[in-house]
Amino acid sequence: MTRPAPDPVATLKTAISLRAGSLAAFPLGAVLMAILERGWLSVAALAGAMLAVSLIERRRFGRALGIEIPSTAGTLLTGLAARFGLLTGLFVVTLGVLALFRDTALSRELGWPDLAVIGLSAGGALLANALSASLAPMRTEPGHPPPRSAPAETVILEGEILDNDPR
Repeated sequence: MTRPAPDPVATLKTAISLRAGSLAAFPLGAVLMAILERGWLSVAALAGAMLAVSLIERRRFGRALGIEIPSTAGTLLTGLAARFGLLTGLFVVTLGVLALFRDTALSRELGWPDLAVIGLSAGGALLANALSASLAPMRTEPGHPPPRSAPAETVILEGEILDNDPR
């Protein structure tokens, strides 16, 4: 007996849900760091792990599309600053809410709880992205290989290629 073909709508919903879970992994990690009363250094390390996962995904997208997506020091620092700002905001808001109900004292060093939260957040995001990629493989037009580099007039933002040409 043959297996029925998977429902493409259900597969797409699952892939999108996995991507959403991947996006939520690091903000949830920042909230957990606040609940565990970890320090600012752990939030910075979490932002660094978030940037590393983003770079891994950009390279995977580039390989799938057959193009090279460049990264410069400026884009890396900007990305790290944006991620650190987002995670710090969630960390501070969560700490503020917790401070209403209990005394809080932040840790001054990285410890095993920090590494566990960072590892689980990064590992969960990478696993969800890998599962999502396996469910929704990239397709190219038959007979046309993927381009080798992005055209000069395009903007590449987190793996998405936005063409400036309005055609």
